Amino acid sequence: MTTSPTIGQEFYKVRETWAAADRDHQWKLAIWLIQYADVEIIDKFLETERTAIGVFKEIFFRFDSPYQEDHEAYEQLLWNEFLEWFEPVPREEYDVYGALKKDGLLKTDYQPDRHLAPTVQSIWKELRRFMGCVRGLEETGCCIYFPPLRPEQADAGAWYADVLKKGLPDGIRLVTIDIAANSRITIPRTFAHQVKILQPSLQMVAAINHEMDKGGGNSDTISVDARFRKQIRKVMDCTTQPDSPTLDQEISVLLSLSKKMGGEPHEVAGMMIAAQAYFMARESDKSAGYADKAIRLSRQLMDRNDPAGYPTWKSCVMIRAAILAGKKKRKQAIALYEALALEAVNKGDAFMIMEGYRLCGHLHYELGQMNTAFENLLLSMTGGSYLEREVRRQSTFLHAAAMAVHLCEKIRGPEDLAILESNLQELLGDDWHTLLQADGMDKATVRRKSTLFEFN
Repeated sequence: MTTSPTIGQEFYKVRETWAAADRDHQWKLAIWLIQYADVEIIDKFLETERTAIGVFKEIFFRFDSPYQEDHEAYEQLLWNEFLEWFEPVPREEYDVYGALKKDGLLKTDYQPDRHLAPTVQSIWKELRRFMGCVRGLEETGCCIYFPPLRPEQADAGAWYADVLKKGLPDGIRLVTIDIAANSRITIPRTFAHQVKILQPSLQMVAAINHEMDKGGGNSDTISVDARFRKQIRKVMDCTTQPDSPTLDQEISVLLSLSKKMGGEPHEVAGMMIAAQAYFMARESDKSAGYADKAIRLSRQLMDRNDPAGYPTWKSCVMIRAAILAGKKKRKQAIALYEALALEAVNKGDAFMIMEGYRLCGHLHYELGQMNTAFENLLLSMTGGSYLEREVRRQSTFLHAAAMAVHLCEKIRGPEDLAILESNLQELLGDDWHTLLQADGMDKATVRRKSTLFEFN
């Protein structure tokens, strides 16, 4: 009898793969060439190695700046991110440098040399100098992790090749993740001796399914909750198969189980999942039907102060509004997004305040209502201002900001634009303009064609 793999077993496969690579001292760049399903566990392994429970000797660092085809601009972003590591932070638990200093681990105080050119070569130099200031780490190497590129981003192979060509000092190595089915890192063979390709044989889909199946089964004596969770997977599996004939049947089973679990919160959760599944399967009418029911019932839960109400309500409002917007029923979609933003204000949900007003702004823009669009985008940015800066720098806040700048240039004067740009510098950092020029930001200001008569 075969035994299903577990997530723990797959994690240790990843660790063993790295252990074998770690014994090879020739490479300078390691690339995990894997499948989409394997990304999360590789990322979790590398994140674990950044913490005190990591088992390998090297000290792992991570850079999150989005890759740019303009290598000079990209390295400027990386340099700025490196400098931010040593800036004072409002919350002590995030101040790694302060903790080192407090624990007496610094032999001497360290501040990066801000006069250096904003290049990765300067980062390598400063990292080695920093490590020399930490007791016991003087001879310890660094492994720098660059997360995987998004599918729409340009191939970063040329940048990695240039980094290898210019050389990395002893004690500095790089690691990243590339998706085999949609590779975004093409390295010339000239540098093959400096590159280590890691391709562990993982079974993450089977491991995740095994984890979800724990406690599941077909007998009524088995936990209904476990069967419900297993049924969610079956429903979602159907959405990946075009025109799946079993989707209706699996959703029917799901809704039946949600009723057996007892209580309105469970029934509403089942409807929400049904709405999501039909939405993913592009059956918008069925999705809208379940979303409407879930919105109505979750609103009742919210009125009774049931904590399960709001999360379900906002998810279904997003689905319903997206369906309306997709059918160019913009005014109806705007009403829903406005209701979402206002409820998010009551709940202190900064991300949804940002998203609700951002989507309102985009739809007003499509309707040609430029001033109203601009006002909504400013409200979106106000909501986003309550998020951590790094969240703003990597979220749809950038889309709201890009559209706000675009509209401000079109309909407002230079004084308003100067105020907006000053706010963006405060909210995003000195490189805000570069962030708003990143790949995909131009799509934020694209308007879909309207019908001849726009009544929606």
